Amino acid sequence: MILRNYPESVSEIRKNFIVHFTDSEKQMTKHLSPLSIKCSMKGKELHRTSDGSYEVTPGQYLIINNGQKCESRIENPTESFSVYFESGFANESLKSLVSPSEKLLNYSYIPNIQHVNFLEKLYPHNNILSPSLMRLRLASKVNHDDEDFIRESCFELIEKLLIIHRDLYKEIEKLPPVKLSTKMELYKRICRAKEYIDSSFTENVTLEKISKEACLSQFHFLRLFKVIYQKTPHKYLTEKRIEKALSLLFSTDKSITEICFDIGFESLSSFSWLFKKKFGLSPEMAREQYRYHMSKMKFKI
Repeated sequence: MILRNYPESVSEIRKNFIVHFTDSEKQMTKHLSPLSIKCSMKGKELHRTSDGSYEVTPGQYLIINNGQKCESRIENPTESFSVYFESGFANESLKSLVSPSEKLLNYSYIPNIQHVNFLEKLYPHNNILSPSLMRLRLASKVNHDDEDFIRESCFELIEKLLIIHRDLYKEIEKLPPVKLSTKMELYKRICRAKEYIDSSFTENVTLEKISKEACLSQFHFLRLFKVIYQKTPHKYLTEKRIEKALSLLFSTDKSITEICFDIGFESLSSFSWLFKKKFGLSPEMAREQYRYHMSKMKFKI
């Protein structure tokens, strides 16, 4: 089933469904959500749960677990696309994926007691899950509202979510040797801090502020962040700013100085040095070469 608006009552829908619409102002009040994958193909969508707030933008998706309290809000022109799984669907999918076929034939009538619980956080789009999401989005665009197709696609999504989370647990296992529940909590806190950097990197972001987001001491946070992401928070922050600078150089006519301060640097010389270290060219030369190649391409066309 494909809906073109936030549903009035999620709990009353007893099947897998898609919510896909474009709007500039919309709100869904607090509700108990089924397992869902939330995307924004254009613009920004805000989701708040009992565990935190998430700003979903293009290039990423958010997973909300079954039974989580959630509210959603759109304040600017946004293309919202979400997939909601019917109650028990993930559990039954997991049962079929991990159980031997002989056992399924003999005991398929026995309810599956294993509960599927994914790690709630923002994920970058990837070549595992995203192609399946984009295929569903295309089906929605052409109004291919076929229940069997949506059900099969949702099964495929669950399978790929399990693959992604298998790899996530490999990351979590890198954390200090404590019990798994503690590792999970530490991992969630580090992810929350990374999301803070992602949403605030153009501002005055300091190690003190980032570590507070994770509710950890600066030393402890620094060590754990490096274990998970193989780089320090400062290096990650700098890379985010430099990548944004490159985008602005190519897509706007802003001066180098304007771009430098817009992305959060306080020193033009530091920005230029870091940019050249990353790309082998000064910001001025990078823009000139980009425009030169673009003009040659237009001439050929």
